[in-house]
Amino acid sequence: MTGQSEFNSRAELCRELAQLEPANRTFWMAEAEKWSRLSKERPHGEGGKEIEHGVLARLRAHSTRLLFILA
Repeated sequence: MTGQSEFNSRAELCRELAQLEPANRTFWMAEAEKWSRLSKERPHGEGGKEIEHGVLARLRAHSTRLLFILA
């Protein structure tokens, strides 16, 4: 299960991507809101929420691209 600190990190990454990609700002801010909301929820134990694989894949792809741009 993903920890709340990781949810916070993902929300922050989405906010950064919103600034870097104005055309996709609405999408990234919606994702940031979702991760922020998840970070504030109480852990659900073993039966906690699963991360959607498509969203996780997009975050990984964009974070890799962001690291490439910043390097």
